[in-house]
Amino acid sequence: MSELEKRKFNAGPLYLAGAAICWSMAGTLTKFIPWSATTVACLRGLIAVLMQMLYTRTWKIKITKPVLLTAICYLGETLLFTFANKMTSAGSAIVLQNTSPLYIMLMGLIILKQKPSKLDCCVGVVIFSGILLSMLDTLRGGELPGSNPLLGNILALISGVFYAGIFFTSRLPGANALQSAILGNLMYVFFLPAVFTDQALLHPETTGVPMWQSVLAMLVLGTCQLGLSYIFFDKGIRTTPSLQASFITMIEPVLSPILALIFLGEAMGTLSVIGSVLVIATIVVHNVLTAKKEEKAAAKA
Repeated sequence: MSELEKRKFNAGPLYLAGAAICWSMAGTLTKFIPWSATTVACLRGLIAVLMQMLYTRTWKIKITKPVLLTAICYLGETLLFTFANKMTSAGSAIVLQNTSPLYIMLMGLIILKQKPSKLDCCVGVVIFSGILLSMLDTLRGGELPGSNPLLGNILALISGVFYAGIFFTSRLPGANALQSAILGNLMYVFFLPAVFTDQALLHPETTGVPMWQSVLAMLVLGTCQLGLSYIFFDKGIRTTPSLQASFITMIEPVLSPILALIFLGEAMGTLSVIGSVLVIATIVVHNVLTAKKEEKAAAKA
């Protein structure tokens, strides 16, 4: 490798940071738009799929069983996450969704009969403790805003199950994560009838939010939060080590509640904050220890 190549700047981490920042907008924008969760999720997915197709020039989809399963998981994850953001705090929604490593371990145990390591078991216990703290904060009527915080937290957890399913099915023979994402977004076509009956969309004067602001927020949600973020992630993950990438993308669960607090005045309860810190810190530590273990195994091979 030449000296010039060694000095060549790697923009991968910056692309990943951009992706994480785009992702973190989901909670704030979803709450700001007064339309129903179904309408927001549907329009976001259809706008995003246009960007994905233009960027990848992928107009045809080869549907295999793994591609279809991953697309269904993608649809379930994005739809339920949108509903969760409407009902509970943005911080709780994103952190509870990021409990997916716990479900990946359970899927591996149940489906593949893979016993988790002692480290994985410890991680699972701590993550579950963080979940309990967030749920207790909701049950005691804490500071969490939203129409139904408890149901929102439950939907965020189920969204995490679908999120784990994406990682699980994407590794099956014949899988294609890109085509699954496109197919998953295309499935939102079936939800269009609900969009045309959304009273908040049909009668914007009753929402207190000017129509042009809602439309602008929707465009940002579809193009930047979901569409552009994918492009950034695709570019960044190619040249960034997995451990560094996992650290950088942790910007999302940290920044999401901050944006909600700044722009919406939304604050999480004390127990939810503690639970969120537990979950995020545990995932980071797990990534570090797993990466070191893999490096040692590779060195011995």
